Amino acid sequence: MKIFCLSSAPASTRVGARRAFVPTQGSHLLACLPVALCCAGAHAQTVPGNAALLPPVVVSATGYPQPMSTALPSVSVITREQIKDYGAQNLTTLLQQVAGVQVTSNGGPGQSGNVYVRGFSGPDVLVLLDGVPLNAQDSTGVAYLNNLTTDQIQRIEVIRGNVSAIYGSGAIGGVVLITTREGSSKPQGSVSVTVGSRNTETTSANASGQIGKTALQAGVSRYTSQGIPSQNPSQSGLPNFSDGYRNTTMHGSIIQEWAAGQRIGLRAFNSEGRYTYDNTENSGQVRQELGQIFSDNQINANWSSHLDLSQQTTTNANAGSFTSRYRTRINELSWRNVVQLGHGWTATGGLDVQQQGITGSYDYGYGYAGSLDKTRTANAVFAGLNGTFGANALQLNVRHDNIEGYSGQNTGYLGYGRQLGGGFKAIASYSTAFNAPPLGYLYDIGNGGNPNLRPEKAHSAEGGLQWSRGPNVWRATLFQTQASDQWQYSNTSFQNVGRSRTRGLELTGSGSWNNWAYDANLTLQQPVDLTQPGDPTLQRRARSLATVALNHTVGSVLAGAVVHYSGPRMDMNYSVYPATAAVLGSYTTVDLTARAAITPQWSWNVRVQNLFDKKYQTVYGYNREPFGIFLGLTWHPLGS
Repeated sequence: MKIFCLSSAPASTRVGARRAFVPTQGSHLLACLPVALCCAGAHAQTVPGNAALLPPVVVSATGYPQPMSTALPSVSVITREQIKDYGAQNLTTLLQQVAGVQVTSNGGPGQSGNVYVRGFSGPDVLVLLDGVPLNAQDSTGVAYLNNLTTDQIQRIEVIRGNVSAIYGSGAIGGVVLITTREGSSKPQGSVSVTVGSRNTETTSANASGQIGKTALQAGVSRYTSQGIPSQNPSQSGLPNFSDGYRNTTMHGSIIQEWAAGQRIGLRAFNSEGRYTYDNTENSGQVRQELGQIFSDNQINANWSSHLDLSQQTTTNANAGSFTSRYRTRINELSWRNVVQLGHGWTATGGLDVQQQGITGSYDYGYGYAGSLDKTRTANAVFAGLNGTFGANALQLNVRHDNIEGYSGQNTGYLGYGRQLGGGFKAIASYSTAFNAPPLGYLYDIGNGGNPNLRPEKAHSAEGGLQWSRGPNVWRATLFQTQASDQWQYSNTSFQNVGRSRTRGLELTGSGSWNNWAYDANLTLQQPVDLTQPGDPTLQRRARSLATVALNHTVGSVLAGAVVHYSGPRMDMNYSVYPATAAVLGSYTTVDLTARAAITPQWSWNVRVQNLFDKKYQTVYGYNREPFGIFLGLTWHPLGS
């Protein structure tokens, strides 16, 4: 939905998956990318007569920037402007709007939950923060996205479908790529305050600028909320007490350009959330940290290189009726290269070297306690080739992963596109994937660890038809992914007993028309369990999902509305023994937003959540947020 831009961007542009370094010379496409990247982040507004209309730009599909209309994998983008327009403070609120994405939560803000992409969830959805895997190595395997707020996030890209050949283990359902904020070429600063329902308060401050050839950025945000009772008292019997949540996030970066086309940088990120759950009977803490040093280098006119060394840690601690504390970490060295071969062809390649680790302890009472301390290496080499010949487009990716304790895993992606004329393009792809068990699945005996687990395997096929013109991109996609050797908790431990398949139709459209910006999607899917008679729908997965988001400028006010629908889902009622099946009803929520400038230094925004106060659950027995209204005021001391 973000389409207009009049300013330029530096030749070294950082977006999407791995902070892609855009060559200053090379193909005509790359020469246009600085402008295109800016245009991808602007919302519909009054358009000067000479403003260019360009489609959004994505990085995740290939590892380097390209217009969304040319990408063969199915990709969605959430820009910084969209984050500001929607006013959501929690990352999962934004993700729920993306095609094929379903979000569950055990209550309100900060509570545990899951993100599903085309019916796959948890360890089968790979999440990257500035290119570094965020999925914890504990017995959940999730990325704790409920703990991430939005103030320090610049951009999100979501790839739907199997892209393990590009990103490695865990990308069976898809990949969520989160990019944090970076310094700007001119001084900028802002201070924002938001207050609203349930004693919710947010305060954030950000500053960035450039001194000589050094770009600086720093930001801090504080979010607190009284929350809601996580468990429904009428279903759980617990008292009607609200579960509060507070989060502090800090982020900063320093980037030095020491020669033309050469730069080195440091980046740090810390998000710490504290919460109560089970209607204040217990409490917990999640901390996610990232430290990174990187170098972007233009080797020659056609070859750009990105090298980074990073450490990402996730700490998850619980206290109350039982105690546990786990700290997982990933130390990674990554080297990625983009080479322009000429005549419309680009080669990519590189390597990843990781050390994964987990330390932890638990005490569930009754003499049931233990500890854990395990590490392993995970290394990979990969290569890709993308290009066009005539009206045809081709993408080929291959990857070899060698994870300690397992034999080498080979994965591939083959995509093909054919221009049909009139803005139409036919697209088809086939890909394979695998997922190695997190260390907690293997060795956390207190939570069902089984050291004999095998990797999950999957293969996918897609076919689609796309139409694009200017900023408008519409696509219809038929997809199927089938997975085997999936992990399921059986009796007292995880076992390789699962087989599942998801197939469906996905319709997506985004762009602008007659001063309206829009983003709409519909997913009709069949995520089924192939191990049970009749192939029943997988737990908590909806067979139908839809979202329509609209923005329109009325006078000086940018007003928006988001309508989200989810079909019914099957779940289990674990409050009784033995557990019984339960059905979660379908629901539709409506959110409204508005924002406008008061002066060049001051602006306001308002967000109405769940306008019609729809009562619904995404996990049986756990409430979701009711009606709420949130008002914000932002000061830009240097002007907007």
